[in-house]
Amino acid sequence: MKKKILVLGGGPCGLSAAWELSKYGYDITVIEKESRVGGLCITNEYKGYRFDLGGHRFISKNKELVENVCGIMGDELLTSHRKSVILLKGKTFEYPLSARDIFLKMDIWTNMKAFTSYLIAVFTKIVFRKKDVSFEDWIVNRFGRTLYNLFFGPYTEKLWGVSPKFISSDWASQRISLLNLKDVLFRLFKLKKGTPRTYARGYFYPKKGIGQMFDIMSEEISKMGGKIVLNATVSGIKVNNNAIESICYVQRGVTRTVDCDAIISTIPLPDLIKTFPGHLTGDVMKHASVLQFRAVRFLNILVDIPDISDNTWMYVSEGKHIMTRIQEPKRRSPFSAPEGKTSVMLEIPCNENDETWSCSKEILLNRCLADLKELGLDIRDKVIDYFTTCVTHGYPVYSLDYSMHRQKLFDFLDCFENLITCGRQGTFRYIFMDTAMEMGIAAAQTLMLDNLCKKEDVQLMRSEKELIEVTSVTA
Repeated sequence: MKKKILVLGGGPCGLSAAWELSKYGYDITVIEKESRVGGLCITNEYKGYRFDLGGHRFISKNKELVENVCGIMGDELLTSHRKSVILLKGKTFEYPLSARDIFLKMDIWTNMKAFTSYLIAVFTKIVFRKKDVSFEDWIVNRFGRTLYNLFFGPYTEKLWGVSPKFISSDWASQRISLLNLKDVLFRLFKLKKGTPRTYARGYFYPKKGIGQMFDIMSEEISKMGGKIVLNATVSGIKVNNNAIESICYVQRGVTRTVDCDAIISTIPLPDLIKTFPGHLTGDVMKHASVLQFRAVRFLNILVDIPDISDNTWMYVSEGKHIMTRIQEPKRRSPFSAPEGKTSVMLEIPCNENDETWSCSKEILLNRCLADLKELGLDIRDKVIDYFTTCVTHGYPVYSLDYSMHRQKLFDFLDCFENLITCGRQGTFRYIFMDTAMEMGIAAAQTLMLDNLCKKEDVQLMRSEKELIEVTSVTA
């Protein structure tokens, strides 16, 4: 008899797990709360335009994963080139930050302050062995206070909704490319040769948006006999000793129960805890309540001009502007907009039910168009149409003690031998899409091979403190 495995959540991680298990003939059912699969990687189509939920691309360290994805996507997978910039004080800076670029575009006084504060930071870190506790610490220790105040502090506070003093430094090492002024000086005086490592520029991207990748993956799962249940919210978990024997889900007002031999969960970690019987979770609910997610609202604008810029990403540092990133989907795929037209997507962090989340789309549009004009992108007279989308679990908020609270939840879940939690929401980790996919595949293999890998190895996959994108297999 086939082993019956339930996958909770149909995003990149959950679908990758189901995809892997389906190849080996397991009885797979994916339970997804939305009306379509993809999670944070859904692509919305509107009047011939396509918009992702945020900006996505496919690169990975894992050569086998890249080959498998290329195999199912075939000619539908494009190769694109990334160009990112930072918009600040009427100027456009390269991203990752370039010391030469800053030197040429900033005034002499700012350059002097930046270099002096960098030297102070280096001296302080060496002499006083200053530790990286907060995100602010991590940046100031490597860039200096001046560049932190200009580029990183305001942006980070806008993104997370709290001061960087209260955000953990954990995610910075994998996300931020270092501006090494010492390296720049060595190269300037011919004391060092070679090309410094930098971000991966090339990447893969589906013709019809990142969601196409997971639509095709879900079709593959169905062809192999897997079932995908949509519009279904997990409402309860039934436990027998140290194992889970079934789950309950609500679909269109009807509650159903499904038996299982094992579960791979990718739903938000605090939400998973809440599905367990109350008498089991009394000691861990306080830890679950601490782990919060930052929501995101996207403003998607159809524009009656061929192009806005040649940038894939435009980061908006200053706190006075509501958006953190401006993206032009056409830069990823020419199929994202009709010929001769383009579009723009603004990423606007917020908290669920706050003023930004709740305001009308008309108010949001006017606010954003004013910001865009101030940033040098005046498109008010070129707007064809617009709509908004949103996600509630966009970014896990890395409070200073988040790791301790998360580990308490992992310890509780580890007691159930046939359950593994993984993915961005399932492990409360700010990870890339490909890492989520790797996690799903590793979780599937762990169940298939009777715990050849430890659950911890799956949950902490790719947690090494290095810039991920410099070692990725890319287009």
